[in-house]
Amino acid sequence: MKTRLLLLAFILVLATAACIGWFIWFRGSMTDGTLPLYLTWHDDPTTTMTVCWLSGTPDSPQPHVFYHAKGDDTWHRAVGKARPFPHTGQTINHVDLTGLQPGTRYEFLTSETGEFFTFETLPATLDAPLRFVEGGDAADDFEITDRMNALAGKRDPAFVVLGGDLAYCNGEPGRANRWTTFFQSMHRHLRAPDGRLIPVIVAIGNHEVRLRDKARWPENLPADAKTRNDLSAAFHAAFPFPGDPAFGVIDVGDYLSLVFLDSNHLTPVAGAQTEWLARTLEERRGRPNVLPVYHVPAYPSKNDYDHYTSKDIRKNWVPLFEEAGLRLAFEHHGHTFKITHPIRDGKVDPDGIVYVGDGAWGVKPREVHPVDQTWYLSKAGNIQHLHEVTLEPGRRTVESISIDGETLNTFSQTVP
Repeated sequence: MKTRLLLLAFILVLATAACIGWFIWFRGSMTDGTLPLYLTWHDDPTTTMTVCWLSGTPDSPQPHVFYHAKGDDTWHRAVGKARPFPHTGQTINHVDLTGLQPGTRYEFLTSETGEFFTFETLPATLDAPLRFVEGGDAADDFEITDRMNALAGKRDPAFVVLGGDLAYCNGEPGRANRWTTFFQSMHRHLRAPDGRLIPVIVAIGNHEVRLRDKARWPENLPADAKTRNDLSAAFHAAFPFPGDPAFGVIDVGDYLSLVFLDSNHLTPVAGAQTEWLARTLEERRGRPNVLPVYHVPAYPSKNDYDHYTSKDIRKNWVPLFEEAGLRLAFEHHGHTFKITHPIRDGKVDPDGIVYVGDGAWGVKPREVHPVDQTWYLSKAGNIQHLHEVTLEPGRRTVESISIDGETLNTFSQTVP
């Protein structure tokens, strides 16, 4: 027995040495960053991180990640899952890192990328300002997308929220490779000035779903989960989602809840989703920052005010937003820049909700409704932009920034 224990100890020492040698060998190789890797969350951002990357072959081994907190010499290993990325012959790998420390910088290495990266978990409490960037309609024109991702990275946000219409593949097999380019742009450009990878959280939009014409009407949307997943297979393969395949909530400590909604893409606005939203908002009553994120706007700057989805949102969601005391919502879809007046009960009210949008991250912008002739519009324009949100105790500020780095608008709101 003693001999066997000594042999086992010897094997463990050799395995540890091999791992260290493997780290050192990879650290000096394959550092061009060509394999697209990105970060996201579907669970608590203060204690978890999901590492995702594409493999070039459909038969990749079981993916894993080695990671450690900066300043801690102890490395940990997490094993994830690999699955075929639809219609591309590639594999998408997801590895969940759990049990992390809030507000902490980590270094990690995946089983395939051969490059060391860093990320940071979010703080458990809002003791200092926290900034994130928000936008939508992300990658119809990849040259623009690259510029916007680089601009977002330069702003050094804690994370990025994209409100739908990501790779513009429409759920179609012939356009699935656009996801690879989308991931590559995030991997290369969506980095903080010190190289830290910036996590991305997403909502679903119409260009994620393979539905057209009457099939897109709420009454015709499929009810069974398998069909819904099949209609947006690449979206669901790319981003593990919190909860339902198309709507869910991510809570950050006791100071932020991001409520992701499906504006008639896979799930009708009315019905079960609205019932879930009512429960979700009630459970988070009193939180200082409860922020809905969805694609089609309730108050459009480009599209028809009486579009059926906009009407559905104003009828079903907006009263819940108002009853819960929300003051800020993020909308997209129009390929424009928009800030509304604060709105409550269908009219301008200083205690109402400001609807920020309308999704012009990686697209050619469109003309907007005349601001002076549209009762709910405060500012609007045809320019690519992002919204930088700064959360502080008792206050949040939204600064809208153009693709050229110019400030388009700034406003602040007091919060509980």
